[in-house]
Amino acid sequence: MKQIELTQGKVATVDDDDFERLNQQKWYFNQGYAIRRRPGLRGQPGIFMHREILGTPYGMETDHADGNKLNNCKVNLRICNRSQNEANRGKDKDNISGRKGVSWDKYHKKWHAQIVVNSIRKHLGYFTDIEEAAKAYKEAAIEYFVEFARI
Repeated sequence: MKQIELTQGKVATVDDDDFERLNQQKWYFNQGYAIRRRPGLRGQPGIFMHREILGTPYGMETDHADGNKLNNCKVNLRICNRSQNEANRGKDKDNISGRKGVSWDKYHKKWHAQIVVNSIRKHLGYFTDIEEAAKAYKEAAIEYFVEFARI
């Protein structure tokens, strides 16, 4: 593994066999990712390092299995659809329960477990115990997302 310097003092990690090719470009740190500009196309969206490494086809996404957007080693990258990529996200920053897929419902005065699959929100139930709500989310995530499930 080798590191490629980005702007803002950040580095991206890549496999040795990708290093020479990728290090010939100027890479930027942008919204947590390593991105380069498209040659001759000012104002166009940049090219993500992880997509370039895997050759991710249009309409598909590249997931970072460990959640580290700068770990661009092939063993950490996998081509997926949007739902799978979203499944591997961590919990939202404004999450007060500390558990992914679990929130407090003021109306029912219970913990609410839910999961989003293919952009469809699925209600998993209301629970008096936060651990039971977290368990319901975990079971659903494993069922729907298999290896992409982040608990």
